[in-house]
Amino acid sequence: MDFDAAVAQVRSWCERTVEVVLEPDHSVMSGRLYEIDSQGLDGALFAVDHPERTTTGVAVALFRDAFAGAELAGDRLRIAQGRNEITVRPLGETADPPPDR
Repeated sequence: MDFDAAVAQVRSWCERTVEVVLEPDHSVMSGRLYEIDSQGLDGALFAVDHPERTTTGVAVALFRDAFAGAELAGDRLRIAQGRNEITVRPLGETADPPPDR
């Protein structure tokens, strides 16, 4: 999956509850996914909002120049970027099909 398809897949999950796992440090965040303004960047930024936690900052930052690849396996999107791997998956519902490529 190329960069644009990966961004489109993450965008398709906006307003849904997702889990985001960042490796190699195994940071786990969950909540309602929404996109943050990324004007001026060649990429896309997403955050999660959880009603029981005060969350701040970016949960998923995708940058075209660091993007190494992505794969959608079932309901999990795995993104390789630099030395990091980002996994995003919707919670509580069946995942949407991947966007047209």
